[in-house]
Amino acid sequence: MYYNSEALRHELAHVYWLGGSPCSGKSSIADSLAEKYGLHIYRCDEAFYVHEKLITCKEQPTFYRLTHLSSEELWMRPVEQQTVEEISFYREEFPLIIKDLLALSKSMPILAEGAALLPELVCSLLLDRRRTLWVVPTPAFQLYHYERRAWAWDVVKECKNPAQAFSNWMQRDIGFARFVTQEAAERGMSVLQVDGKLSLAENMTYVEQYFQLRC
Repeated sequence: MYYNSEALRHELAHVYWLGGSPCSGKSSIADSLAEKYGLHIYRCDEAFYVHEKLITCKEQPTFYRLTHLSSEELWMRPVEQQTVEEISFYREEFPLIIKDLLALSKSMPILAEGAALLPELVCSLLLDRRRTLWVVPTPAFQLYHYERRAWAWDVVKECKNPAQAFSNWMQRDIGFARFVTQEAAERGMSVLQVDGKLSLAENMTYVEQYFQLRC
């Protein structure tokens, strides 16, 4: 679904968009920027739990089906299928995200953050392209950090083969990061690749300067 309404672009002109893929530091960057500049954070990951109560199998078929799979069914699907369906799921959720953003007060700038903000969906909503950035980790950075997160292993612990399920999950996210990077590039949008050479604070400064934020 694409959004080409001039009125909608003006309605969302106060929004900054920070998309990308998991394990790139998006949430931490958003926290720092919100504290420094008084931004209201809209977290797509948190909105998911509200949206899953609103969806129907008819209107959001992929979203609905994925939320009704067991851990085994979810993580043991072929990796390519996981990536394709993740993208489809975000496309189905995006209208709900837009509805949420339009309902928020315009008294302060909003920083929308999350993997659900696909380049193909966000780009047509922009009056100013400097208001959006995608942050993606390199595969090595992602794997290094995810393997050290105890909660990540809890996600797949109910699978018959947790190690394979975890590997599938990681490869799905690597594929998703590649998709986001390519989609952003094709639309002339900017991507920050996180490989560990810069600190989280340095990445935050990069985003801050890119968005041209001022106190």
